[in-house]
Amino acid sequence: MSGNGMGGEGASSTRPPLLTGVNYASWKGKMEAYVSQIHDRAWTAIEDGYTPPMMTPTGGGEEVLKPKAQWTPQEFEASKWNNKAMHAILCAMDDNQYKLIQTTRIAKEVWDILETAHEGTDVVKDSKLQVLQTQFETIRMEDDECFNDFQVKLMDIVNQSHQLGDPYSDRRIKQKIMRSLPERFESKVTALEENSDYLRMKPSEVIGRLLAYESRKGPTTTPPKEQKSLALKSVKVEKDEEDSDEEIALMAKKFKQFVRFEKRGFGSKGKFVKKKAHFKKVEQAQEKDHKKGVQCYECSGFGHIAPECANLKKKKGRAMAVT
Repeated sequence: MSGNGMGGEGASSTRPPLLTGVNYASWKGKMEAYVSQIHDRAWTAIEDGYTPPMMTPTGGGEEVLKPKAQWTPQEFEASKWNNKAMHAILCAMDDNQYKLIQTTRIAKEVWDILETAHEGTDVVKDSKLQVLQTQFETIRMEDDECFNDFQVKLMDIVNQSHQLGDPYSDRRIKQKIMRSLPERFESKVTALEENSDYLRMKPSEVIGRLLAYESRKGPTTTPPKEQKSLALKSVKVEKDEEDSDEEIALMAKKFKQFVRFEKRGFGSKGKFVKKKAHFKKVEQAQEKDHKKGVQCYECSGFGHIAPECANLKKKKGRAMAVT
């Protein structure tokens, strides 16, 4: 226990949870409920503030605190509720938080100091809300995650946004839950959405039904991402090995076919020479047959062309003799 008597846990039915500096968002909501159950006027002292009774000195001048001996019953009553609210707050913080407000005696001022310290100014609040909004939009339940872990994270975002003045509607929270679940919840999501009471359900009821559904189904059998990745790699390696075996077998088959073809058609040098001579004779015969249909423009005969004509050669011989 610390020197000021406020370093322990705030964990009894007459004491709210302890503010440690990292749990302000949840502490703020619980503290409002705690102070209100003391009395509505205690919470009013925090909301509307409290001003101690003042008086003007007899000789004039600035106002000064009014001596308690001169207080009216109404002034005592107002002071009482401020003191009760102040006491409740002081009993709900650790020593480090107390250092922020130790010189203050007005409950509203204490509340405002803590709010600014943990939530920041309006600019800081807007920045925090933008971060929370992004988290709300992007959060999804993982395949290997249990639903309870997911809903705790989601509702923490929702509660922080609410404390910063930007609450989400029940409809939007339900819609977010239903659209963020993995495929194994598909049948339950469909059943819930088709339920005639779905529109009237609170997010807590939807969460309760999904928790019960997962409990009946048992823990997820979906392997973690690391295992799924290793499994996929293993399948790929096996597939690559199968493809390599098939390629080797195909190459061996083609080689055998090539060897058989060599033996049948081109297995010896003699056979190759004979086939080559045969092809040459065929080409010569085809050329001869082609020339049978050719007509000479010198003698009008068939079977040769003008440069090969005997008459033309004789004419050229005579011409050379004359010259």
